[in-house]
Amino acid sequence: MNTLKIYSANIVTPEKVIYNGTVVIKDDKITEVLDGLPEQLQPEDINAKGSWVLPGLVDSHSDAIEMELEPRPSSTFPIEVSFYELEKKLVGEGITTIYHSLSLLEENAKKFVRQNKTVLSVIEDINRLSQGAYLIRHKTHLRYEITNLSAVNEVKELIKKQKIDQLSFMDHTPGQGQFRDIEIHKKLLIDHRRFSEEEAMEIIEHSRKQVKLEEHVVKELADLAHEHRIPIASHDDDTLEKLEVVKEWNATISEFPIELQIAKKAKEMGLFIVMGAPNALLGKSHSNNLSAMEALEHKLVDILCSDYYPSSLLHAAFKLHSQGTPIYEAIKMVSLNPAKALYIDHEVGSIEVGKKADLLIVSEEQSRPVLQTVLVNGNVVCQMNYQMPLTVGGRV
Repeated sequence: MNTLKIYSANIVTPEKVIYNGTVVIKDDKITEVLDGLPEQLQPEDINAKGSWVLPGLVDSHSDAIEMELEPRPSSTFPIEVSFYELEKKLVGEGITTIYHSLSLLEENAKKFVRQNKTVLSVIEDINRLSQGAYLIRHKTHLRYEITNLSAVNEVKELIKKQKIDQLSFMDHTPGQGQFRDIEIHKKLLIDHRRFSEEEAMEIIEHSRKQVKLEEHVVKELADLAHEHRIPIASHDDDTLEKLEVVKEWNATISEFPIELQIAKKAKEMGLFIVMGAPNALLGKSHSNNLSAMEALEHKLVDILCSDYYPSSLLHAAFKLHSQGTPIYEAIKMVSLNPAKALYIDHEVGSIEVGKKADLLIVSEEQSRPVLQTVLVNGNVVCQMNYQMPLTVGGRV
């Protein structure tokens, strides 16, 4: 066995911090978590120098692959470029397990990356590419818009063939859910999606008229996913009635509840509650819905996901810690809790004996996390060596 030790580390476990401790890795797994320094050291062992040692981050919902594939409406990059370039960015944010969120919107969606043909192809490609050389662990999260009537059979096949690792049902019909406020919806389409006001209103009116899948069809898909042990999430829960339907799906995750009372009810029902790390970091929702910080104050958040901004995940956890949340509780929201919700906590999500050695070494600069080293399967896959500015001719 190949053995590696990380010592002089402040190790963040699920329940406490082990100060000046040691993590022992043999091959790809954690074999010991020790108080104090090891009796013997080898040249290849890593001196953490008092930095935090954290579990690798598990991101349950990231739209980043869409932006990497189509950064501009007229610019579409090959998946072989997008997949590997995005992976380098994600590992540099401390994300070691990513759930690529792909929106199966409709056959002729204006965004190329949300058209049926594109999404189905990208899912196949991610499954294929993740079997080759990789830096981090790749999973797929299919976000199925329930106004997409033409893709039911394709989704059934993805479930049966275990091509997806998470399934969520979405309804972005204007006037409810995320887009209860039509003006905010219009502003998003204009400012972010770069549509004209006339085009934005045309999209909104078209969306209002769309027919939705019948309830028994959605339930059939949910039952099939449950049968194949694929975690099911709801999206933008906005009424108590919707939560009752969600439970009928055997869903275990409520993503981005719209109001505080809905989050409270979801918690009472035993659902994992997911909020956006960007929301927590900025202190507000970009859609003017429930603030993650308000939900956190009421202890209603189990999981933070990066949503549309991968950099936010580690920063949000450290923001919570700086405001008084024990670091092990903050880190669980971006590691162990999502791993539990997604049925992978037997392998990843925490620093415990027997789990994969997906680890981060992180120092702090005025409460800002500074990622230094990333290990996946016990191998160093990313190393940041920061330097002080050089002076040339008396100038920095």
